[in-house]
Amino acid sequence: MRSEKDLLKKLVGWYGTYRGIFLLLKNKILTKEEFILYEASIAFADWDKDHTNTYGYLDLKQDEFEILLGVSDGFVSRYGKNLFTKGFWRKREDGFIQVMGFELIEINLLNKITKKDLIVDVQKYIADLQTKVADPQQENANLQQNFSKDEDINQSQKVADLQQTVSKSNLVFYKDKVIILRSDEEYKKIIEEFSFSQLSVEDMKWIDTNIHEDINVPS
Repeated sequence: MRSEKDLLKKLVGWYGTYRGIFLLLKNKILTKEEFILYEASIAFADWDKDHTNTYGYLDLKQDEFEILLGVSDGFVSRYGKNLFTKGFWRKREDGFIQVMGFELIEINLLNKITKKDLIVDVQKYIADLQTKVADPQQENANLQQNFSKDEDINQSQKVADLQQTVSKSNLVFYKDKVIILRSDEEYKKIIEEFSFSQLSVEDMKWIDTNIHEDINVPS
């Protein structure tokens, strides 16, 4: 844990705010404890825009947070889980906590919003952010689904092409069956040419063994 002197540096400076934040209490979106914790997380997050990887993120441990707030042990975990559930906090893989709506400390952004809506509604702002994030994710999911379908079609076509190639290849006749004899290198070449990354040489041998073409062999 960092020393108390080091932690107190989090209290240095000031930031702009907006009156609409009290809608979180008025509309009973957050309890008083959750509101205090959310407001404190805005104050203690990284304000430096040059820190592109941590701007708007918290790097405080639970006990450090509680020391700065002067609250009892367990306060952060008890009410912080509700901020995660309600979408006001989001945890990154490295443990840093993103404070949603943090950028509303920026005066230029506040001016832009109040020219249109007069009241800055942080809950609406966060909901809009989540919608914007969800839309590209859905679009990406649809793209991946379509890509998968195209891959299935292409793969099926490749199998058909391969079967046609196999049936027209140099043949060795044995009774009334056609058996294709190839070396491992030839199979590898076919796999590479037709992009059959999921097929092994043994799979190709199985195809040659089990795909036959009836041919009338002169007696």
